[in-house]
Order: sequence, then C-alpha cells, then structure tokens
Amino acid sequence: MTTESQLKEITGILQEECAEVIQAVSKVNRFGLDNFKPGNNKTNRQHLEEELGDLVAMINIMCETKLVNEHSIEAAARAKLEKLKQWSTIYE
Repeated sequence: MTTESQLKEITGILQEECAEVIQAVSKVNRFGLDNFKPGNNKTNRQHLEEELGDLVAMINIMCETKLVNEHSIEAAARAKLEKLKQWSTIYE
C-alpha cells in the first residue's frame, strides 16, 4: 500500500519529469534534434531521450505501486494511436 507521503513524492517527481520533457521538446522545436546545447556534449535528441526515459521510469513506478493500472494506460495509448491515424498527418 502506498502511503500519502509516497504518493506525494511519486507524483511530484512525475510532475517534474513531465516539465523536463516539455523543456526538451521546446529545445528540439527551437534548435533541431541534432543541435548541441552550448557547454553540453549531448544533442537535443539525446537530451530528449534521457528525459523520456526518466518519464517512463516514473510511469513504471506508478504501475508497480498500483497508483495507476498498466492495462488502462496501454488501452489509452492504443486509443490515442487510432485517433492520430484518423485525425493527424503523422501516419500519411
């Protein structure tokens, strides 16, 4: 059973990771995937991959601790893909 303290910690870190993904995506949009940030030896793509990995880790923790249901997340992901196939230009 997850305590209230653990819930706050997990959701707080999840929130931070979401913000870091947003920031990494912003850098990709502004400067390109393969641009290097000054003073950093990682491309924007590598930084985005790192931040996405951190986010996936937090999603896995939420599933492991039963804060969310893994099957519900997978079903939502499948539904989103179907919507994107219908309404976006990603799969054209």
